[in-house]
Amino acid sequence: MAAMQRKMAEHRVKAAMPPEPLPAEIAELIANYNNRAVDPHLMEQIRPFLLECIARSEIRGKESVRKHLVHLTALAKHGAGLGWPLTVADLLTTASIESLIATGMPDDSVDNRALRRSRLLALAANVNPGPSVPSKLKPIGYSAVQPCYTPGELDRILLAAQNQPTDARTRDCAFVVSLCAGAGADSVDLHGLRVRDITDLGPDGLVVHFGEPRPRVVVVRARFEPLLRSALRDADPDRLVLGMKEGRKNVAAPALGRMAGYRLPHLTTSRLRASWLADLMTDSVPVALILQAAGIITARTLIDLTPHLGPWLTAKNLDPSTSVRGDVR
Repeated sequence: MAAMQRKMAEHRVKAAMPPEPLPAEIAELIANYNNRAVDPHLMEQIRPFLLECIARSEIRGKESVRKHLVHLTALAKHGAGLGWPLTVADLLTTASIESLIATGMPDDSVDNRALRRSRLLALAANVNPGPSVPSKLKPIGYSAVQPCYTPGELDRILLAAQNQPTDARTRDCAFVVSLCAGAGADSVDLHGLRVRDITDLGPDGLVVHFGEPRPRVVVVRARFEPLLRSALRDADPDRLVLGMKEGRKNVAAPALGRMAGYRLPHLTTSRLRASWLADLMTDSVPVALILQAAGIITARTLIDLTPHLGPWLTAKNLDPSTSVRGDVR
């Protein structure tokens, strides 16, 4: 108890002291930092929080500062969306960071969420120490797969992807919908995918060669072939399928966020991929082949999707009480 009281006293003294002035190049880096995923007006509201975090931290290397700005901006954007004050005391806490990891990164892998949490917690322990930032947390648990769209919802999404206000938006939406719902891609698969990685075999269909971290070859489902071919028309083989910079995260989110359409459900790459899995699971496709095409090792994802297969079984005139995957009973 005495040791805790001393730490709290030290924390209050440190919090009351003004931070050390930042080196000019670091201050300039923060002043000019922008994030495509954040509205410019909100970015200006977040910037004082970024300045205070870095100033109170021990981070001074330009590359390290740049990496931490990405994580801090994501935290501040999440907090702003929930109406939290954009201050160190309110955002750099375990509760705020855990909220971001649990609900604010739906399309990110467990590894990406673990990296963001570890960097933010390490920064919080240095900048905002105290009982709100415990030193040890439980590992990030398994996240159940997001539910698939119903066949009716997927029909509306497919129709909307073909009818966007501009050619560029139509192309981007066509790539995302056809690759995610037609070939099982997720946001990670789309990071470095180029046009040349998609092979058109004519009457034999289209094949997508996905690279790391889940290298595999997937045949596009027949109903999505026309949509993908429309996106590939006159495309430079060396260009990225989405975006201009290889490795940029969440490249599909802007396209889905801008998709115009009547009565569309909330669009995510995870749910489009889950719909592709549901379609395969209700056809006579061996489980081993589904796992290989999806780039997963265990059937846990398929088990999580099973309660959501009712509309797919009904659409294919299959009896939900006896069917597991199409005509495999």
